[in-house]
Amino acid sequence: MRLVSCFVLAATLFSAQMSCQNADLPHFVTFKEKWNMKTHSCFPFVHGKGGVGMIGNSLYVNTNSARNEIGWGYGENSKKWIGRDSSSPEVVVFFDGNVWSPESLPQGFDKSKAVVVSFHKKKIGFYDYVRNWGGYYERENEN
Repeated sequence: MRLVSCFVLAATLFSAQMSCQNADLPHFVTFKEKWNMKTHSCFPFVHGKGGVGMIGNSLYVNTNSARNEIGWGYGENSKKWIGRDSSSPEVVVFFDGNVWSPESLPQGFDKSKAVVVSFHKKKIGFYDYVRNWGGYYERENEN
């Protein structure tokens, strides 16, 4: 009986911890997708290569910036989004060539064409619905 009680308590605490850590993610992100964002390090470049963590063909995060950053595009067509200080948690959705907050997604939003990026003090997690995969990069600088 004591073993069962310990198991139930541990499962409850684990569940509460998971929901607290992911409370800021959009409602459409499933438990499996959250799990991928948290547990799958982007091997072999866990910090990204040269501070750049590739998410898609032309979508990347900056793992060595003092602010939360996403870049996309190539050459003179490249764009950059800069968010909060890197020590502040922040969640954004990349969709239709723009970065959106989960609360202000545009009409006609289609998650199958989106990428969710979750910035935290030590990690940057993502889930790419276009490629159906996710993971995380560790930040190189810890503010």
